[in-house]
Amino acid sequence: MRGVGLFAGAILVGVLFVIIGIAFYIFFAFTLYKLAQSRNIEMPWLAWIPIAQLYILGMLVKSMTISTFEIPKLEIVLPAAALATLVLGGIPVLGTLISLANFILVLLTLYHLYKQYLPEQATVYTVLSVLGVTIPFFILKISKMEPITTE
Repeated sequence: MRGVGLFAGAILVGVLFVIIGIAFYIFFAFTLYKLAQSRNIEMPWLAWIPIAQLYILGMLVKSMTISTFEIPKLEIVLPAAALATLVLGGIPVLGTLISLANFILVLLTLYHLYKQYLPEQATVYTVLSVLGVTIPFFILKISKMEPITTE
């Protein structure tokens, strides 16, 4: 009987985490949608589609330079990197490296997005974005602002 109670408790916790995850997904999609609308990005409704969200993020940043290496067309690179992570993520060492590279690429993109609105706080926002749950709150904040620069 005790095992059934533990199992029910585990299911309840799992359902709670799923509900919280869905709520955060909706919140992130909504804030990204609002930001895309405020910047007149074509097809802002793509913010509601998982991989397509990265297209919107790429359209907001456009390109970025890391040292002397420029990454153009982020609206193509970000979704392609996410798809590569999905497809190759299960390969033991390669999958881990690709997942890490994708994570860093998204963080750098967020840094450049934050820098367009809050250049002095972009580094702090990026470091806090590692947590993931902070990203929608930051995007909500900048969606109510005008960009200082579009780099």
